[in-house]
Amino acid sequence: MRLELSRVSKRFGSSVVLSDVSLRLEPGHILGLVGQNGAGKSTLVKILAGLHPDYTGSVAIDGKAVHLASPRQARAAGIAVIYQEFSLVQEMTVAENLLLGREPGSFRYSPREVARRAARILEGAGIHIGVPLSTPVTGLSPAMKQRIEIVKALSENASVLLMDEPTARLSSTEAQWLFATMRELAGRGVGVIFISHFLEEVLDVTDWITVLRNGHVVASARSANLGLDTMTTLMLGEQLRNQLADRPKHHEQAARGPASLEARNLGAGERLRDISLQVRSGEIVGVAGLVGSGRSRLCRALAGADTLTSGQLLLHGKPVRLRNPRQALRAGIALIPEDRKNQGLSLVGSVRDNLTLMALHKGMGPLGITPASRVSRLARRYVEQLEVNPPDLDAPVGTLSGGNQQKVVVGKVLAAQPQVLIIDQPTAGVDVGTKAQLHRVLRDLADSGAALLIVSDDLDELFTLSDRMCVMRRGTIAWQGPATALDREKLLREISIAGPAVGTAVTAHG
Repeated sequence: MRLELSRVSKRFGSSVVLSDVSLRLEPGHILGLVGQNGAGKSTLVKILAGLHPDYTGSVAIDGKAVHLASPRQARAAGIAVIYQEFSLVQEMTVAENLLLGREPGSFRYSPREVARRAARILEGAGIHIGVPLSTPVTGLSPAMKQRIEIVKALSENASVLLMDEPTARLSSTEAQWLFATMRELAGRGVGVIFISHFLEEVLDVTDWITVLRNGHVVASARSANLGLDTMTTLMLGEQLRNQLADRPKHHEQAARGPASLEARNLGAGERLRDISLQVRSGEIVGVAGLVGSGRSRLCRALAGADTLTSGQLLLHGKPVRLRNPRQALRAGIALIPEDRKNQGLSLVGSVRDNLTLMALHKGMGPLGITPASRVSRLARRYVEQLEVNPPDLDAPVGTLSGGNQQKVVVGKVLAAQPQVLIIDQPTAGVDVGTKAQLHRVLRDLADSGAALLIVSDDLDELFTLSDRMCVMRRGTIAWQGPATALDREKLLREISIAGPAVGTAVTAHG
């Protein structure tokens, strides 16, 4: 057996996040590990990576018991982890990253020797990165960075490779390359653990699947014996799955109020030009487009994070000039950026501090002094409403799973009570249960009269939430209209065609 866990448990204070988890990984097999955010997947990965040495239970590699007390010991035992956020040093070259921490020479650094050894590592791995070894890592595509991470893992003689959400930011073509590489590695005898929220991928590429729920293993079976419905039920539990199955789709005849936010021929440099659109009270407008189409720049421009160079922005019918996000927030416009870790949260800050940060301008206390008890009550309200797990107000946000971090980002904005909410990738990297929960929160917010503009790579999400949609290409809006005027095929075509839309565009007032 390549890897065997027996009754592994982990707690943080009084919170038990893993309880008696047992799993087995055979040589040459790909094991899928699935579960909702907060189910314990990330904690299990960190135990195997040597980051949580205070676990209980036993771990064995190739039949030999090991205690993973540090990342160094985990690597020495043959375990390598590739995280969703890459661990590469952006300013260094491919060769320097491959040998990071193992540089040749005791007294003098030799770029020539680094390049020679990196070339030997690359040849031994049998994986083509696609760029010269002298290329700086910064600017490389996610797929190329992932190849570098895999080569690094193989160069350390890894017999167990953990891949945590490796396809989250890959194109379909890049994902297929990754799956082929995973199968090739398995053919060499490497045991692969594949963690993904894309259940179709898990079913397609794995031999065996283990399902976690609330820190427990609730099922472990051959992939061929499971289906999407079965996996979803196992992940959520029967009661929650039935609740989600009954959730409504977007409001095709949603009651729309006056325009809360209106852009007239907006421009922000060369990458955003001639943008005209309206977002009405009680309405969700979905924005689709490829990476680089100007979607995120549009969000930033509307929320005051990017400077407008032309056009006019109106809030409730009155022209406004927003010089920064703070000014936008005071005017009632809030932004949830795509990069929650670097732009949306203070990872070292507590759940309490993050949840209440944007609400302080509301004057929560007299004379600018906010009582601690009022802050805690507000934070507790959103922890309970959004079911943040673990429900610990003092926990650093960086210790939460990705899905629970996203809940904190959303809760932080809800506490600010914005009239206009702009969200870039509201559910990227979250599980099906958290996604449905956040969809419900966003729809309820629109029903209460707020105006929402949502950018998403998930087309099903756009169809579920949007009353109207617009498609961006090359920094401008190429199509906009009612969500009911599109189907998936037409939306994909509008997103991907090279030129301007032909005969389908409608005005911002359509």
